[in-house]
Amino acid sequence: MIVDSIILTRKTHGNYNSLFGELQINSKSHGTFMFSTVENYEKKIKSGNYTINYTPSRKFNKPTLEILGVKDRNGIRIHSGNRGTDLEGCISIGIYNVNQEIPQQIFYSRMATEQLEALLWNYTHKITIKDIKDEKQNISKISRELITQIT
Repeated sequence: MIVDSIILTRKTHGNYNSLFGELQINSKSHGTFMFSTVENYEKKIKSGNYTINYTPSRKFNKPTLEILGVKDRNGIRIHSGNRGTDLEGCISIGIYNVNQEIPQQIFYSRMATEQLEALLWNYTHKITIKDIKDEKQNISKISRELITQIT
C-alpha cells in the first residue's frame, strides 16, 4: 500500500487529562483509513511534521511505531491505551467513532494498533500533527451543549 499522508488532528480535551483526536491515513490504492486517538494533554507532542518509523522498543520487546524528530524528546510511540492517564507522552489509537459527548476514553485500542502497524509495516512515513483550533471555544461549546441537553 502506498501512503500519501498521515495526519493526526486533535479535536477535544476530554476528562482524565485526555486529548482526543483522529488519525487519518490517506493511501493511493486503498482509500482513507481513520482511527480515534488519545494523548496525555500535559505531555502532548507539539504540533508539526515528524517522521514515523518502526524502531526496537525495550518496553514492548519488539519493534513498534516511533515518532522521530520531536525536539528534546525520544521514545514517543504509538501503542495501545484507553485514556490520557495511560500515557507518558505517546499516542494511543482506537476504532474511529463520532460522538457528541465529552469523550472519556477510546475503545478497541489493541485491535486498532495492530491494524495501523499492518498498514505502515516496514516503511518510513511522514506524520503531521495538528492542534485543536481555538481550543477554549471548542471546550466551551461542548460544555454548553451538554448543559443544554441536561436541563
